[in-house]
Amino acid sequence: MLQWMVERIEGHGGGAEHLLGVTPRYEDLNWSGLTFSFDDYQRITEIDVAQWRRELSLHRELFDKLRDGLPASLQSVRQKLEQSLPA
Repeated sequence: MLQWMVERIEGHGGGAEHLLGVTPRYEDLNWSGLTFSFDDYQRITEIDVAQWRRELSLHRELFDKLRDGLPASLQSVRQKLEQSLPA
């Protein structure tokens, strides 16, 4: 993963745009010495939209409680994430 991050910074690492930004595809990572299948990678990187909706609902509740001391930028990021979820 660190190798992929450096490659991205240097402008030649691959990746795919997702809900949470750019993430590496299976083939973008160096798996030398590891036994980690494509299917395993797909399973752990899958985005469960229903679970994200529940999570962001909990964030909304917490943000409401902390509203006085919470930077507006955090609220903005939460809203952007919520809006980017598929219907």
